[in-house]
Amino acid sequence: MAAPSVSGAASSGSGGDRPDGDGPVTVRLIRPDEGPRLRDVRLAAIADSPGTFATDLETARSRPDDAWVRVAGVHAEADEQATWFAEKEGATAGMVSAFRTDDGAVTMTSLWSAPGFRQIGVAEELVGAVRSWAESRQAREIRQWLVERNDHARDFHARQGFVPTGAERRYEPAPELREVELRLPLADAATGSEPTA
Repeated sequence: MAAPSVSGAASSGSGGDRPDGDGPVTVRLIRPDEGPRLRDVRLAAIADSPGTFATDLETARSRPDDAWVRVAGVHAEADEQATWFAEKEGATAGMVSAFRTDDGAVTMTSLWSAPGFRQIGVAEELVGAVRSWAESRQAREIRQWLVERNDHARDFHARQGFVPTGAERRYEPAPELREVELRLPLADAATGSEPTA
């Protein structure tokens, strides 16, 4: 998938404006029955941040409801892929997905924080959830593709410890743009040694 945005839209009725309270941001795994919520959040994120995700809004809207239900079910229970929601006082504050690759890494996708929930640590909490999940599966690194023009997202990922791999590819929705690959090295699961860039 393409570049996540660390800012995006909230779904109607499940994220909108930031609550007034000071409650913590919590992150949890998607539940099997949350296909409709997944659809709403993804559509809102894509609508808010066109040009940052691999899927365009028209394509995402055209997916049948049962496809979203299947994804939610798999991501709630599979060992190889997952989706998390960030919440604050019951409202959707963001989301992220990840999947394991055959070479012992985890690829992170669809990182997004909702308007009204930015600059309060939502994206950091979501990345932390992916990191914990990856480490529990003894992944050696987390990878992320970003559209090259997305300086805000690149700066955010750099602050989280991601470094460029040197790999690039065309951004499918706009082939004149390039995506760059970043990686976050993780501690060696076998030896417990610190990661090396």
